Amino acid sequence: MGKKEILAEFDAKTNILLSLESMTSSLLQALVSQDGVQIHSITSRTKQRESLVGKIGRPDKSYENLLEITDVVGFRITTYFSEDVDNIAGLIEKEFSIDRENSIDKRKSLEPDRFGYMSLHLVGQHKNSRLKLPEYKHFKSIKFEIQIRSILQHAWAEIEHDIGYKSTKEVPDELKRRFSRLAGLLELADEEFQSIKNGIEYYRSNLPEQVNSSPDDVSLNLESLTYFVNTNDKVKTLENEMLSAFNCEELTPAKDRSLAHNLEFLNRMEIFTLGQLIEKIEDVSSFVVPFLKVWISEPRKSQSISRGISLLYLTYINLAMRDDRSYSEYVLGAAPFDDISSLADEIQETWSQLKI
Repeated sequence: MGKKEILAEFDAKTNILLSLESMTSSLLQALVSQDGVQIHSITSRTKQRESLVGKIGRPDKSYENLLEITDVVGFRITTYFSEDVDNIAGLIEKEFSIDRENSIDKRKSLEPDRFGYMSLHLVGQHKNSRLKLPEYKHFKSIKFEIQIRSILQHAWAEIEHDIGYKSTKEVPDELKRRFSRLAGLLELADEEFQSIKNGIEYYRSNLPEQVNSSPDDVSLNLESLTYFVNTNDKVKTLENEMLSAFNCEELTPAKDRSLAHNLEFLNRMEIFTLGQLIEKIEDVSSFVVPFLKVWISEPRKSQSISRGISLLYLTYINLAMRDDRSYSEYVLGAAPFDDISSLADEIQETWSQLKI
């Protein structure tokens, strides 16, 4: 079959190819979502006729028919982390029939400066089981390419494409060296992001044991504070008692933004570990509900409050007990309160009304 026949076949099947692109893209989105892997994006394209003309006109290529061209329809899955390239590849290999001969893992390139070409290219087609479905039956024998790469690998490839850099033979030695250095930096960054992600996951998995066995050694950060307020029995009991004062029905999971402000309050009060926080809770928790009842003279009916709200009132009580205006304003300055001075006065006034 000559070039004209291939182009005629392409023209005749354009609608089928566009349908293949659309349906397979939606399928990939659903499969990745169900698998739980967080990715950056899935993009797709069907070759334009002009692009196909260029491809079949290349002297180093020879095609008998349109079906031999495996990238007429293409997809690109961009992951956040390099490790997820293999996770996505495993998913693709389970769901599609893979053409191993035409697939290529460009991450195994021997050229040390070719970071941009470290993506995985899988050529596949729909399995017979899916082709039996009416909406897929027209896609029989049509192959497509799925490129999988990390977002840094993708960025490098896009920049290379934008500046027209194709080969080290095209540029002076000094520019070759600069490309090599940059390739190494990006590859290192890709590995470091993956390592950081793994470190965070390891920290999270070990956090419960650390909190229970050695709270004095657990630094306060958003991760440890979130786990603590959602699981600590003392905090749960205190906040359940606070529900009636707020006239609320339920406690909802802690909110990152509120906890971030509370974390800054605690740090400004020189409370840096869970052990120190637990000690402070033991000291002042008995005052929280009485303080709250004076603070909220006429509570309005509300559906819920967020876990961790006790930390705010522990801060208020700690400031009231210290009775230092400048110190109170310093601590309260960690959050975007409208009038810190008036708030400090109100805290002290509420404390003075308690019969302790």
